[in-house]
Amino acid sequence: MESARAFAALMLRRRHRAFLWVVGAVGLLSAASAGFLVWEVRAVQSNLAAAQVATDRLQTEMASHRRPSAEVLGDIRKHTAAARSAAATPVWSVAEKLPLMGPPLHSARGLSVAADEMATGVLPEAVRLHQMLTSGRIVHHGRVDLGRLSAATDLLGNVHRQLTGIETSLNGLPGSTVVGRLDMARQRLSDRVARLSDSVSEAEATTRLLVPLLGASEPRSYFLAFQNNAEARGTGGLVGTFGILTADRGRITLHDFASDDTLPRTATPVANFGPAFDRRYGAVESTQGLANSNLSAHFPYAAQIWVGLWQRHTGQRLDGAIATDPVGLARVLEATGPVRLPDGKQLTADNAVEFTESTLYASYSNTERKRFLVQVAQSVAVALLRQDHDSVALLHALRQNVDDGRLRVWSRDASTASALEESGMAGEIPERKGPFAYLVVNNSAGNKMDYYLRRSLTYELGPCEGGTRSSVVRIRLTNAAPTSGLPALVALRSDDPRHSHPPGSTSIWFSLYASSGAQFTGGTLDGRPLLLSSTEERGHPVFGTRVELLPGQTREVEIRLLEPASDRTPVVPSQPLVQPQTTKVRVQPCVK
Repeated sequence: MESARAFAALMLRRRHRAFLWVVGAVGLLSAASAGFLVWEVRAVQSNLAAAQVATDRLQTEMASHRRPSAEVLGDIRKHTAAARSAAATPVWSVAEKLPLMGPPLHSARGLSVAADEMATGVLPEAVRLHQMLTSGRIVHHGRVDLGRLSAATDLLGNVHRQLTGIETSLNGLPGSTVVGRLDMARQRLSDRVARLSDSVSEAEATTRLLVPLLGASEPRSYFLAFQNNAEARGTGGLVGTFGILTADRGRITLHDFASDDTLPRTATPVANFGPAFDRRYGAVESTQGLANSNLSAHFPYAAQIWVGLWQRHTGQRLDGAIATDPVGLARVLEATGPVRLPDGKQLTADNAVEFTESTLYASYSNTERKRFLVQVAQSVAVALLRQDHDSVALLHALRQNVDDGRLRVWSRDASTASALEESGMAGEIPERKGPFAYLVVNNSAGNKMDYYLRRSLTYELGPCEGGTRSSVVRIRLTNAAPTSGLPALVALRSDDPRHSHPPGSTSIWFSLYASSGAQFTGGTLDGRPLLLSSTEERGHPVFGTRVELLPGQTREVEIRLLEPASDRTPVVPSQPLVQPQTTKVRVQPCVK
């Protein structure tokens, strides 16, 4: 896991230079003591520098998946112990009580202690975790080694506890001393330990969650959706292909692969999410068919519709749903290596997105394309479960997909669903107060032109005044499609088939989920006044409209809002489409 390799990077890179401040302050002590203190400071400095060199070697070994050498780990421990010892002598302790020298010496000793605790506690556990994941196979012959996952979870928990202790100690050091560079060193290390602690905690929650999800106590079955984000939907893309994943004590089987047209629409809804959902999505019968099942960006809605459609069609009650997309698949292929397709070609990390979301449309009819995509899904599933892989790289790829919204999971079980939210895998629209701006695009032309869509969002939050603040959200939407050569299925306009449209044009419906309590005060499209529809979802006002995009055209939307004053950090999620969204946030803080 990436977090395991990141442990090694936490040693005090270049921070040993901050100890040079002591040399200029030794006049406060007797000459003999001053000389000894200078020697101690230099010992701390040189040992932390040597520890950093050894740490760089260890990090290189782990990054290249070589077995970390005991000699390197021993060198790190030796040098951090020497630095800690040099900062714990009687002379240092006496100097630490002096008015001027006390705070910086205390801080310097605290940094030495933190480095030694990292070397003696965190790094050995990181090496153990690395060896556990690289010496054996997590996924082998269709089975996930749940025992190995459980052991990794315990290690991550232990590391998190140690990091929490180190973070607490660092935060207890003087916040301000007479040496600015030393203060900066302490703050940087404290921030990095805090970030790593959060990352390890997240990894622990994820691995702990995987064990029950993979049927540790009883078999679990999931609807597995492959979203085609060349035709955008709220959770990412149209569900073009799906299958059923069954997990029983770690053994995984993938079966019932099919294309979207094999799961029929229902005459009545398969789920009920309340009147607010019905007002927003009822007209398009979102809860009755696969095509419009995931217009909402709230993944649990889509997941419940999918399992409801499957149960209505087959009578089988599933335990949950999982979704991914071609970009997520490409990341997995970076870890697993290429997959041979039915026609003999190879699907690789480099060609997976273009092949599935562009090339196939030029090579096959729609029926043939859907049949081939089912075969692609089957081939990838077999390769993923049957071939040997780099476990560290695979887990890292899955974690990246979770972070980018390209791997989402929903479970019927309430406790598992809560754990999924904590791990970041649930894909929910949070019901929260505070600054929030979420741009969500749904394709309204019935084509596959969102392969060429580019998005940027700038969220500018003004100063707070009288309990409110004025904010502006600026959105740029660009159609980067060529003006010729597009396959008919890619460029069709099923939204308006009676009229001709320029080749490569498209139509999208964009929605901006705004801060809870926000009011729309005005907007423009390309500088002209713009009226937006206004609905509500999950406690957020949602402002939207349809936008036509010609090939090569950029449309600029400006939305002005009056939001409740809040000093909370703005949350700006990004919808997982083919191209990532460019996001900028500018905040004028609220002053209490």
